[in-house]
Amino acid sequence: MLGVAVKYASRNDQYSKFRKEDIAVGLDLALTACLMFVVLTTDKAVQLISTNKELSNMLLQKPVNVQALTEIQAKAQLLSSQVASSGWLIAIMFLGLGFLSTLVRKFGWESETEMKPAVGIAIPLLFGIIAIIAVMAGAAQ
Repeated sequence: MLGVAVKYASRNDQYSKFRKEDIAVGLDLALTACLMFVVLTTDKAVQLISTNKELSNMLLQKPVNVQALTEIQAKAQLLSSQVASSGWLIAIMFLGLGFLSTLVRKFGWESETEMKPAVGIAIPLLFGIIAIIAVMAGAAQ
């Protein structure tokens, strides 16, 4: 909603009437989701480095606390698998964004200034909302 409001408010006063193109924020949402995922992946990589240091320090302690060591090792393995799979997910997200922007450019316009409601507005909006929800759900894990 905020993206729509900003798009409407930033238009030239000469053309201040609300238009259906103001709702075309799907590609912006998808781009935001891609960038958020890159930042979250970077944060997980930093957590992995910290966890590996913690694991290394724990191995130097005598006697070794096996239960704590097992927990830290499980955390390191989880972070490692998340960071390893995120490269492919980032690539897929950016390819999806590129495909969708090409789809809108080729088939989403009725005229120079009018977008088609389904291909130009609804499909990108749905993709953007799903991408944001998926990234936020992944961040909550």
